Amino acid sequence: MKKTKRLSASLLCLVILATALVPEAFGQDRRRSRFGRKSRTVAIIGGGAATGALLGGKKGAAIGAGGATLYAMNRKAARRNFKQRNRTLATVAGGTALGAGVGAVAGGKKAAAAGALIGGGGSYVYSRSRRARRRY
Repeated sequence: MKKTKRLSASLLCLVILATALVPEAFGQDRRRSRFGRKSRTVAIIGGGAATGALLGGKKGAAIGAGGATLYAMNRKAARRNFKQRNRTLATVAGGTALGAGVGAVAGGKKAAAAGALIGGGGSYVYSRSRRARRRY
């Protein structure tokens, strides 16, 4: 059973590596994504939540979605396609989900509530400090 799992994991890694190298081998230019601008952000967040759920259940889904939201809302593409207020709200929501997930892993419901408060507050301070640093 262990050999089968190890073989299938190795095969999966090899396939992913091969598909990543195929466009480079044929010299193709960079193409536009099939996703739309905002749909790509939703796909990043959904992928983070799905990966977290596979690895850690509900708590992992909260951690994955929170981390992916923080990443997705602070990309250069998100700065172009989302209003500042919406990005701030999403960043705070992502920090809250991430904090709640980490708190739940650490110590249950009370720790999840404390983690949500700390994560939300920290991500709000982060988003405000990033806005203040902008130079024109």
